[in-house]
Amino acid sequence: MKFKILLGSAFRSLRHHKMRSLLTTLGIIIGVVSIIAVMSIGEGAKHQVRQQIEKMGANFVVILAAPPKAITQRGNVYFTLKPSDVQAIKDECPEVYLISPGVQYQEKVITEGANWMTTVGGVNEDYLEIRQLTTTKGEFFTAQDVRASSKVVVLGIRVAKELYGDRDPIGTIVRIKKIPFRVIGVLSEQGRSPDGRDLDDNVLMPISTILRKLLGKTNYNALVLSVYHKEKMASASRQIRSILRQRHRLQPEDDDDFTIFTQDDAFQASEAASSILNLLLIIIASISLIVGGIGIMNIMLVTVTERTKEIGIRMALGATTANILIQFILEAITICLIGGILGCFVGIGISQFVGLLLQWPIFISREAVVISLSSAAFIGLFFGYYPALQASQMNPVEALLDQ
Repeated sequence: MKFKILLGSAFRSLRHHKMRSLLTTLGIIIGVVSIIAVMSIGEGAKHQVRQQIEKMGANFVVILAAPPKAITQRGNVYFTLKPSDVQAIKDECPEVYLISPGVQYQEKVITEGANWMTTVGGVNEDYLEIRQLTTTKGEFFTAQDVRASSKVVVLGIRVAKELYGDRDPIGTIVRIKKIPFRVIGVLSEQGRSPDGRDLDDNVLMPISTILRKLLGKTNYNALVLSVYHKEKMASASRQIRSILRQRHRLQPEDDDDFTIFTQDDAFQASEAASSILNLLLIIIASISLIVGGIGIMNIMLVTVTERTKEIGIRMALGATTANILIQFILEAITICLIGGILGCFVGIGISQFVGLLLQWPIFISREAVVISLSSAAFIGLFFGYYPALQASQMNPVEALLDQ
């Protein structure tokens, strides 16, 4: 019996039981919708995180004055990065383009009629270029301000709104630890970091000012730098690590007393986290496909029982065991593929809707569609085989006599 005839027979059987066929495909539809939506939204989220990381600066490297084990511990602040460390990196690492020492801590900023607890940070004049930031009002402080320890600040846009509302803060005075600072600029909006921190909730001042007038320290708790070429970030990171270990007199068996993050590290960490999350969600979504497959097996077993006489007539007219087996497998696969196709359309629609709600870019990959349809076809083959085998092994005489 030709394949085309068997396929036509399978379609006729499905049309004869339209409602039952549709209900049977629901499990497959839900499973495919879940896979399409998870993969599409996951790719959109990955792209969104990548954009956020790219917004944090060009080819940047961050060095924290804390060992890796202490990064997650709150309350401990390390000031172990020295001005001489900064100079050594400038002199001995030719890949470094710009470098800014940094200090930050939580402090209340007060102005007339308002106050706000925020992150107060100290950086130098190169920080704006390293992070690729701009000011939406006023200007950033200069190298002269850093040398003179000028009492000037630049506000993050969130702080500016909380303290001033719609008023222009440029030229006004804010107080930090009762010390007056003149507002000279407001940073443009940055949004949130990949870990959820509000990058607009901060106040920046010259690094020398925060060390001398607020903290009474000489060392830094962070360095932020950029390298000339993106592909040189890894080698620059290795050179900086070697320089700092030598300057801090660490023995080969000693752990680093600092932590280095590169832009590539951030990309890789976000990719790994997204991949693990997507895998878990796809596994959960696959459960719907398995449940749908079990439903198809049950329906196909019922169908075989209902069509016993039909099977007997086909065999009496010359249909072989293989013909019967292929016919019922084709019916199961057809049901699953119809469910898979419907699921793809619904999944794409849901993904686009979620993308509009979250304002994320949504990527409907060919891979997601192929995986979904292939999974649906496999479910049909796997769960349809046993009922098809039962049908093909019927005795034609008994099947014809069955009432």
